[in-house]
Amino acid sequence: MKTLNMDKFTSPLSYFWGVICTLIGALSLNDIAIIVGIILSIATFCINWVYKRRDFQHKKKLREQVYEKFIEDRNQLDL
Repeated sequence: MKTLNMDKFTSPLSYFWGVICTLIGALSLNDIAIIVGIILSIATFCINWVYKRRDFQHKKKLREQVYEKFIEDRNQLDL
């Protein structure tokens, strides 16, 4: 039976969190506020882009449906 070597997982994980805590400790409150502001600005841009793209595609689909209906009605009126 194969045993699980916990040191293989816990050592890199503890080093990772040690580095993260050191980096956060080196930052001032102003630095953290700037980083959070940048991250939130990028997230807002991405969310707006996704929803504007969906809105554009929806309006494009509606325009195509109206145009198809217009062509269909026009073809029925032509004698």
